[in-house]
Amino acid sequence: MTFEQDTEETPVVFRFVQGEVTAVFPCEPADLDGRSMACYAHVGQHSGCSHEFARKGRPAKPAEYADLKAELEDWPYRYRLKVYNRVQPAHREAFREEVRRLHRISRAS
Repeated sequence: MTFEQDTEETPVVFRFVQGEVTAVFPCEPADLDGRSMACYAHVGQHSGCSHEFARKGRPAKPAEYADLKAELEDWPYRYRLKVYNRVQPAHREAFREEVRRLHRISRAS
C-alpha cells in the first residue's frame, strides 16, 4: 500500500506534558462519541487523548517538537501540518462536524 502526501493542511497542536511532546489533532475524533481527539507521540504513536489533555502542560517549543513534526510529515504518514499554539474555536467546530459525519456513516452501514 502506498500513502500519498496530504493535499490539505492538518491542524496540529504540539503539547509538552510531563516531559513528553504530543501532537494533538484537534479536528480529528478518536472515537464516535467525540470524547477524545486523535493524538500522536514517539512512544505509543497514534492514540486518543481527552480534550482536557489538549489544555494540559504548555505549548511545545519548535525545537522540542521538530523531531515529532518531521516524523509525521515523512513516510508513511506524510501529513502537511499547520501548527497552532492552542485549540482554536474553528477546530472545535470542525471536530463536532466530523463527529456528526462519522455518526451518519455509522448509521448508514
